[in-house]
Amino acid sequence: MHRVSDSALSSPPFAEPGQLEVEAALAAMSPAERLRLFWRTQEVAIARSWALVDRSGLHGERAGVELVIRSRYPEWSDSEVERLLSAICQREDPAAWLERLRQRANEIKLELARLEPRQGDSERYCLSQGMEAGWSEAHQDPSV
Repeated sequence: MHRVSDSALSSPPFAEPGQLEVEAALAAMSPAERLRLFWRTQEVAIARSWALVDRSGLHGERAGVELVIRSRYPEWSDSEVERLLSAICQREDPAAWLERLRQRANEIKLELARLEPRQGDSERYCLSQGMEAGWSEAHQDPSV
């Protein structure tokens, strides 16, 4: 069960600068465009997760995995984080998990660096409003 933060419950709608524009751009997208945007944002989140671990200076792979979980799911309770952390560590060595994250983050960074956004593209606008600039043609299909 996910816990919603108190701030999420009390924030007025469109409190963030640019939120109305992001909502309008999303509404103008086709379902396929929204799906591509979803996968692109997931890719950027993976790259950011590795950058966070890499810069953290944490010692110990389990601590790195926990940092990724806490950064991706800040609203989760300690018990929810521990449950996912334990499940990951039971399935595979945390060092191997972090290595896969590092490799995928590097692949994504290369993809994002080589692709240029098309000017006026609504997906690019949403990305620029919601996160660091990034672009990828990968993951147009969730089964990829």
